[in-house]
Amino acid sequence: MKAMNFDRPIYSVDGMELRQIECFLACDEHRSFTAAARALNLVQSAVSTSVAKLERELGARLFDRTPHALVLTEAGRAMLDPARSMLRARRDVVDAIDAARGQVRGEVVIGNLMNVYTLDLAGVIADIHRRHPEVTLQMRQSISGVGGNVAGLRDGSLDIALLAGTATELPGITLYPISAENLVLCTAPDHPLAGRPFRAADLDGVRFVDFAPGWGVRGIADTLFPARHPVIEVADQFFALELVAKDFGVTLVPRSVAERASGIVCAESAGAPIPWNLVIAHDAQRTPSNAARTFIDAVSPAARTRRSARRP
Repeated sequence: MKAMNFDRPIYSVDGMELRQIECFLACDEHRSFTAAARALNLVQSAVSTSVAKLERELGARLFDRTPHALVLTEAGRAMLDPARSMLRARRDVVDAIDAARGQVRGEVVIGNLMNVYTLDLAGVIADIHRRHPEVTLQMRQSISGVGGNVAGLRDGSLDIALLAGTATELPGITLYPISAENLVLCTAPDHPLAGRPFRAADLDGVRFVDFAPGWGVRGIADTLFPARHPVIEVADQFFALELVAKDFGVTLVPRSVAERASGIVCAESAGAPIPWNLVIAHDAQRTPSNAARTFIDAVSPAARTRRSARRP
């Protein structure tokens, strides 16, 4: 959820100010007036008053105020998509004017992934800041990994996202390739599978260090090695490799990650390699802002080539 610039005029639609809409969305994201106010750099009373005024204008309660959190009502849930569309429309108007002036600015919410080593993400961010200091990037990381990022693109809570896996197409999602490598099986040095090409049957009943549902590697393991024996789920690839080094089990990670760990041995698939494609993506139904497009072009050679080919 992106904060509006309150130095600009506050627009309204049928009496609803866009400031109220943003406060509503911030409360949904942060589940409290206090946390929403902190995210928007406002005082708590301004946010709670704004939401209450919006509820009066709509004639419907949008949140249940419980002792522990704000909970969307049925009316509040129905409000989410239209509210996001209203803020996107305002952003698109401002973005078009900025583009006409040759400006690139605004906020971009990016879904990140853990342990990405085929992309110098810090370098990209620093370069964008140097060239376009009025661009603000918000990095979000879902505990559901790739699955969480895809969901964020679809519901509009993310503008763009890094995705990784074997897929080269996703329905309703536009993908721009960044890099490609293979997944490798990691074992302790004295494990029976250590260092030799493996087949799916070799993992039948083998103790396996899994990742959480939604992670790209987890989906691949579920598909290719359904008879493995999961003994733990973790949310950190390097912790998984620490367990592997202690012979707690075996696991599957991108080669670029495995090469940064010690005390393990890696092996490729004996059949076809298991591809691991890193891409940058956005929802196909939403045109990325100029700031988001700048980030996409910075990380994806394919995106830059495609954009250059379209220019007269």
